Order: sequence, then C-alpha cells, then structure tokens
Amino acid sequence: MKRLIPVLLVVLLLSLVGCTAGGGGGNDLLSDIEGRGVVRVSTDPNYEPQSFLDENGEFVGFDIDVAREIGERLGVEVEFITPDWDVITAGNWAGQWDMSVGSMTVTTARQEVLDFAEPAYYFTPAQFAAADGSGIDALEDVNNQAVCAGVSTTYETWLNGAAADLGLPETSFYADPPTGITVIPLATDAECPQSIQAGRQEFQVFLSSNTVVQAAIDGGLPIHRVGSPVFSENLAVAFDKGAELDNASAVQRVGEIIQAMHDDGTLRELSLKWFDSDLSASPTQ
Repeated sequence: MKRLIPVLLVVLLLSLVGCTAGGGGGNDLLSDIEGRGVVRVSTDPNYEPQSFLDENGEFVGFDIDVAREIGERLGVEVEFITPDWDVITAGNWAGQWDMSVGSMTVTTARQEVLDFAEPAYYFTPAQFAAADGSGIDALEDVNNQAVCAGVSTTYETWLNGAAADLGLPETSFYADPPTGITVIPLATDAECPQSIQAGRQEFQVFLSSNTVVQAAIDGGLPIHRVGSPVFSENLAVAFDKGAELDNASAVQRVGEIIQAMHDDGTLRELSLKWFDSDLSASPTQ
C-alpha cells in the first residue's frame, strides 16, 4: 500500500493535467470557450466597412466591433481567423474556429450545415453597381451582361436564378434576376469594385451589399449604383452544426447577447458608426 498510494497520486495528477491541457472545460462549446478564455471568430479581412485591416494591420469594422462586444459580454478575448468564405459556409469547420461573425445571410441551404443565433444582428439590401461610363444605369441594362459576385454568396445564388434556395420571405425580394447574364465569381464581392478600379474588363457591373457599394463610392472608385435594391437579407452569427462540441448553449447565449445589444441600442450605434444609417431594424418593421 505504501507503494500504491504514490502511484495513485501520479495517475490523479496526470488526469487533472489532461482535463486542463486544452484550456477549455466541459463537453459543450460555450463551456470550452469560457474555459480557455478566448472565442475564435472567423471573419473577412477585405470586406469594408464590415471587416477589414486598417493601416496598422488591425482588424476594424462593424462585424469586428460586434464580435468584440460579444466577446466582452461572454467575458473572453476574441481571436480573429480568416478562412475563405466558401469554407465557412460549407460547415464542418473541424474546430478551427468557434463562430462566424461575418455578415452571413441566414438561408435554408446554410441552415442544413450551420446553426444561427437569433435574432439577426443587422439587415442589408442587395445592390447592383456598375463602372462609370459603362452605359449600365438601370436594372434592365444589366440583362445580357457579365456580372461579378462573391463566390458562395447569396448574390451569386440569386443571380443564378436559385432565389428559392436563399430561404428568404417573398417580401424580401423587390426584383427578378436579370436575364442572359454570365456570372463571374470572385473570392469576395468586395473584390468586384476593386477589379473594376484595377481596369479588369471581363465585367462592368456587380452585385453586392449596399454597404460594400457605398464604401467603394466613398473610397473614390469609379462606380455608381444601378437602380434600387433587388432584395434584402437577415445577417446572423453562425455556428458549425457538425462541431464535435455541442453548440446549443453557445447559440442560445450569443442570441441573448444579440437581443440585449438590440435592446440597449449598441447595434444601432455601431450601425450608424460604420454605415451612416441604422441597419439594425428589420426593413419590415
């Protein structure tokens, strides 16, 4: 027994080390985040004004501020990760990040692989824009054009005539997709106006969020809006359905935080800060 007791103590100590080595706690995502003291958030470094890198290489933008506010209310630090958009929307993140705060639209297709915290944290209209001098000035002018859109975005889906796959209510659609078009997908829709500025000739018109269009115009890019918005989207925080750790409590807690941010005016203030308008209220309200 004298030799057995030290052995048992060693086994106990090793067990405790094993439990804490990962920095998390429990078998659910929320406990794991709280245990390690860090929430890992996927976002886009080239999606101004939602999320982008400033002159010092620091993440800034509306989504960045929202993510940091969520982290603060969870009592943890925020670490930003920048996987490709199509990788984020595909699900099966293999635990590389915990949640997406990246202006992701809630769709029925995405709900098959992702869980979304409710309510939405903001709403945005989809807007066509074209190069100045292109002759594309009205929605009917977009017909038979090459149109740029971000790959795996709701804009690409809608342009391809699969509006039903978006899972949006009928009242969210204000126009039909243009006819006879060729869709040119880029890594993100923010690259569409940047490519026009760089002199790319494959397309002269693109579809993106109104906020991306406004940011490009404010940045001096030679583009203009084409017609009025064609549909609007609900943007929400996303979680991986296929995660090894149960995410139900994390989805619920973040949903409660988002609701509190609506109630106390935080989302409205951030929207006015980054968009110069309040996008935190549903267009149907």
